[in-house]
Amino acid sequence: MPSAAASPGIAPQPPAPAASLAAPPAAGAPDSGLEQRAYDLALDQFKAANYPGAIASFNAFVKTYPKSSLASSAYYWIGNSQFAQRDYKGAIATQRQLIIAFPGNAKIPDALLNIAASQFELGDAGASRRTLEELIAKHPQSDAAVKAKQRLAIR
Repeated sequence: MPSAAASPGIAPQPPAPAASLAAPPAAGAPDSGLEQRAYDLALDQFKAANYPGAIASFNAFVKTYPKSSLASSAYYWIGNSQFAQRDYKGAIATQRQLIIAFPGNAKIPDALLNIAASQFELGDAGASRRTLEELIAKHPQSDAAVKAKQRLAIR
């Protein structure tokens, strides 16, 4: 039996032609190829500085794939997109949602750093300092803790 890749008339569709070759997902199971593609498209929106598009795409992603291993990252990028649009209150709320929904997640130190930056931009230097101190205390080995120490040193 010839493979789908060798069938005449079927052109590969970059960047993920393998997704069409994989076995179909079990009933009710998400297609991980589609899941990754949806995440990547949303991240591309962020990288292109299309923050409203990134927010909409990541929100659609977490609605479609709420149990995805990428859901925490999607919330993180929503918060960063909100920060980039100067929606500091929205960024704080989204990053807190990530922290609550995904305890112990590797994105938490970066989420705390984003919260601190948002608090600072809102003129609440005290809250920002407390968040940076919390970040350092709870995640001392993280790259975000290094940045938090740098920020505390100049404030």
